[in-house]
Amino acid sequence: MRKAQLVFLAGGLAAVLCLPSGSAFGQEQFGALQGAVVDETGAVLPGVMITLTHRASDRVTSALTGAYGNYLIRNLGPGRYAVRFELQGLAPVEFSAIDVLVGQTLKLDVTLRVGGVQTAVEVIDTAPMIDTQATVVAHNVAEEEFERLPKSRTFQYFAITAPGVNAGELEGGFQVHGASGAENAFNIDGIPTTSAIDGRSRQNAPFEFLEQIQIKTAGIDAEHGGALGGVVSAITRSGGNDFHGSGWLYYSGSALQAAPVRRLVLDPRDNRSVTYQQDHESPNRQYEPGFSLGGPLRRNMLYFFT
Repeated sequence: MRKAQLVFLAGGLAAVLCLPSGSAFGQEQFGALQGAVVDETGAVLPGVMITLTHRASDRVTSALTGAYGNYLIRNLGPGRYAVRFELQGLAPVEFSAIDVLVGQTLKLDVTLRVGGVQTAVEVIDTAPMIDTQATVVAHNVAEEEFERLPKSRTFQYFAITAPGVNAGELEGGFQVHGASGAENAFNIDGIPTTSAIDGRSRQNAPFEFLEQIQIKTAGIDAEHGGALGGVVSAITRSGGNDFHGSGWLYYSGSALQAAPVRRLVLDPRDNRSVTYQQDHESPNRQYEPGFSLGGPLRRNMLYFFT
């Protein structure tokens, strides 16, 4: 099924078609889920209906297992999904929390057992899955994590949470396994934002717009030819079948800072008298207001996020 997603960002308008076929930046924007479905005897089960529901937005993606009981679902937006497997005559199985990660293909094998019409759905919580086929070493930070962690206002800050990453003022930026700060690469929704001058990221994205952040530190693909250090990718949120929104106002400035301390000053006229001088505080007020809103234009087909 073809699905379209309409995305509005920072006063601009961009229409993005999310098609099943791969794209040049696919692995920097999406994840994938694959596996096989068998019965109790180990026989493969073709035609099993697989339904994935994004927990945050209620977006639904469906697929069928092939002739050999296998399936591969690409171009899944990152996030937490409920995954349901069902075939007539067999008890359906549902996984309530499967975390799809950017740039990773997770493997989920399922066994369906014979069950009657009244058989309850088996709800299963699994341990975090890993991509056993990829050679890349990546650290993913999901939305529910960076919303609860202390952070700055730049998503690049989370690079230092990955193993092998250090920050240094003298070297500039952060260093991945000893590489310089100028040897990193940055992407937002698969679009490179790396500066050609000093290797820093030339574009930031507020956390309120982000779904997931990925930091690659080793085994990086050849498409990132200039990334001898690490690759930091940010994925923005998208709309879904329910309306979701938020608003915020960040303030920083002199009202939150202490006034200058009084200074002891020697009188230059006699070099003996001393007085206390109080400097005035320089006014400084910085405001960052913002909002986000996403929802359906047509359920299960067309979404917006602004």
